[in-house]
Amino acid sequence: MEKEQFLYKKIYLDLKNKILSGELEEGTCLPQTGELASAYGVSTITITNALNALKEEGYLNRIKGKGSFIKLPAKGSGTVTASFDAPSEQMEDRDRDKMLGLVLEHVSSCFGLDMMYAMDAMAAEAGYKLCVRFSYGEREKETEEIEFLKELGVSGIIVMPCHGLYYNTEILKLVVEEFPMVLIDKKMEGIPVPSVRTDNHLAMKELVDYLIHKGKKKIGFITFSENGTSSIKDRRKGFREAIRAAGLEIMEECCLEGAEKINIYSDDFDSGHSGDIERYLNVNKDLDAVICAEYGIARLLGKRKGIAICCIDEDYLSPGGPHFTHIKQNEKKIAFEAISILLKQVEKDPSYSQMDCLVPGIFCEY
Repeated sequence: MEKEQFLYKKIYLDLKNKILSGELEEGTCLPQTGELASAYGVSTITITNALNALKEEGYLNRIKGKGSFIKLPAKGSGTVTASFDAPSEQMEDRDRDKMLGLVLEHVSSCFGLDMMYAMDAMAAEAGYKLCVRFSYGEREKETEEIEFLKELGVSGIIVMPCHGLYYNTEILKLVVEEFPMVLIDKKMEGIPVPSVRTDNHLAMKELVDYLIHKGKKKIGFITFSENGTSSIKDRRKGFREAIRAAGLEIMEECCLEGAEKINIYSDDFDSGHSGDIERYLNVNKDLDAVICAEYGIARLLGKRKGIAICCIDEDYLSPGGPHFTHIKQNEKKIAFEAISILLKQVEKDPSYSQMDCLVPGIFCEY
C-alpha cells in the first residue's frame, strides 16, 4: 500500500511540474491511461489515482469518452501550492469516499437484487461506496463499463462476465495489471483470477437424487452449447457424474446450438430450438424426467405429461409463468464471499490467496 501511494504521488508531482513549467500546455490532451501506465511502468490504477489528484487540484479536465485535458487553476485558488504532505480538504474527502465497482449482466425481480443489496451493505460497512454498472450481456458494453470504473478510480471490481467463447480482453488486462478483481457466476479456465459461483456439481446431484426419490430412472438432459461458458460445462459434467454415481443409465442428451440466440429474458425463442427439443423427446420416448441446464430451457420445454422437469437457476420472467423444481443461487452468500475476497486484495491482506469459491445453491421444490 505504501509503495502504491509513493508511485502515484511521484507521477502526480512529475505531471504537475510539467504543467507548471509549461512543458504541458493548457488544453493538451494527455495520453490514454494505458499508455501512461506503460510509459511510467506502473498499473493503470496508479495512473488513475495520480490523475484524480491533479483533477482535484484543478489541473485536469476529464471528459468521459474524450480524455484528460490540461488546465491551469484560477489564480488565488491556493491549489498550486497544495502537496501530499499537507493534503487539501478535497483530497481528504476523496480518500474517505473509497469505491468498489460491480459490473452485472442483469438483475431482475427474481435474481440479482438480493446479491446487489448485500454487496452494497457489506461495502458500506467496510468504508466503501459501491458503483454498479450493467453490461446487458453485451461484450462491448462490459468493456466500456470496466474502463469507466477504472477511470472513476475504484479500488477493485467484481464482474459477472458475459457469456461467450472468448474471454473479454479488458478482463484479461485487469489480470495482467494485478488489479483487484473477483468474477461471479463464472470461472475463467486457466486464468489466475478468483471466482465465486454456485456449486453446479452439488446442484446436479441434488436434482438427480430428488428425481430418483420420485421413482424416476430414465433422466434426460437438455443444455445449451458450452460456448466457452464454465457454468454450462460444470452442469453437464455434474449431471453425468451424478447419474453415474446413482448407477443409472446415461441417456442421450439434447444440446441446443447457438446459446446466444436464446434470450433468457424473453419468451421469443428461436423456433428451431423448439423443434430440436420435440425431436429429442420423440426419439427418447422412454424418458420419465428431464433436467435442464437453465430455467430458460425448462420454460421453453413447458410442462409435459409423464415427464418430471427440473432445472438450475431462476425464472427470469414474471413469477406467474410455469414453475419447475430448481436450484436457485444463494445470492447473499455469493455477495459475502465476493466482497470478502475483493477486500482482501484491495487491502493487501496477507491471508489472501487466489481461489475458486463454490457456494451451495438453494433447493426449491415446485
